[in-house]
Amino acid sequence: MRTSNHRRRVFRAPRVLASGLGLIVLLAACASVPLPEREGVVLYRKKCGACHRPYAPQEIRVADFEKTFTLMKSRAKLTPEEAATIRRYLEPDLLPSHSASASAR
Repeated sequence: MRTSNHRRRVFRAPRVLASGLGLIVLLAACASVPLPEREGVVLYRKKCGACHRPYAPQEIRVADFEKTFTLMKSRAKLTPEEAATIRRYLEPDLLPSHSASASAR
């Protein structure tokens, strides 16, 4: 009996180690890209970060931006001035989509 308990512990250790490493990899993958420090960042963090992690502009796809921005500005109850400030903050660094790069050729 003692041998089977010992075997269970020995086989459990690699699983615990693998689970721990998997968790570390998952957390590293979820780390956000730092937000560019320029005009609009404080408002963006305040308004957008109130409901979710404020995504760095480099994480937002151009193809999804218009639809998402329209929806989010209404949910966040942004004034036209706030929406314009956040748009100016985000647009310079949006992640190009494949369709946008293909049409530019």
